[in-house]
Amino acid sequence: MIRCFSFGFRAASLGAALLWAAALHGQTCITQANLAPELRDRLANTALALSAAVQAGDSAKVQSLASPEFTANFTQTAALIASLSAALAHDTLHVTHLFQLDATNRKPGDSSEADFSCPLAATAAETDFSISGLPPGLYAFATVAAIDGPRPWQLSFLLQQQATAPGSPAEWKMAGFYPRESTVAGHDGLWFWRAARDDAKGKEPLLAWLLYGEADDLLRPANFVTSTNLDKLRAERHAATPPELGEGIGAATPLVVKSGDAKPDSPEFRFTAIAAQPSDDSKQLILALHYDAAYLSDPVAGRARNVAAAQALLAAHKPLRTAFDRVLVIADSEGHSPFVNDYPMAQIP
Repeated sequence: MIRCFSFGFRAASLGAALLWAAALHGQTCITQANLAPELRDRLANTALALSAAVQAGDSAKVQSLASPEFTANFTQTAALIASLSAALAHDTLHVTHLFQLDATNRKPGDSSEADFSCPLAATAAETDFSISGLPPGLYAFATVAAIDGPRPWQLSFLLQQQATAPGSPAEWKMAGFYPRESTVAGHDGLWFWRAARDDAKGKEPLLAWLLYGEADDLLRPANFVTSTNLDKLRAERHAATPPELGEGIGAATPLVVKSGDAKPDSPEFRFTAIAAQPSDDSKQLILALHYDAAYLSDPVAGRARNVAAAQALLAAHKPLRTAFDRVLVIADSEGHSPFVNDYPMAQIP
């Protein structure tokens, strides 16, 4: 599964509480409901034309609808379009969200975040954008749902207004492309959110923490976008964080799990990353595990150790067995390529 492909500008997320600074820098947002009808139609048509070209595998058409900065290195984008085309073949395309982002008052070369706060009409909710290094200009963000096929997708585009010949209407060109699948193992982000809540209430914090993370991945259209709902989800995830992950998880703060064979000399495993992720076809949910390990040249011994690592974590957190279809185990050894094994859950004793 493709989580997010971002081209053009470097993107980063920022909490909604900091976004008041946008107005001070002259960065403003207009939501879909408040767009002038002509502009709304132009943005929607541009997003649909881009999505239809991606669906058709027509990279030349996509390139013609992209900004010069984006097309300067189009090889990766063309490969992405080729991989997406078959997945989108039977989907119907619908524009779901449009925002105009005015960054015309930014200074050239400004590497700070361009922050946009977009209150939604008649609600207390808002959607926020924080895009690092955004050049001055007038932008839009458009999201297209590709649904009705076997694998629903969400295609999001950052559009930039481009000058044209005098007397001609301005054109909108693609400046960023962010495709995401909308479901994993047949479930959407709201399903994972509800399941995470249930597991948090059931005192299964590690499983809840992982499912909250999967919900976040499915519900955000791009890494630089947040919203009132996503802020709420992330607050719930923080509250459900297991005590042993209170300082995060990484090389400096690993999750240490001892082998479950009860022997005095049993090895311990130092997990540096644990995540839920989809299989390539998004039909299965995978438990992905990274742990630090000494290098082993014997592949048989390496596989046995990876199985033991997965077994130790699953013994310590039994609900993970029924929540995931597979286990991806990655032993990281400094100075060597990772040793990777992928197992159906049933193959872990």
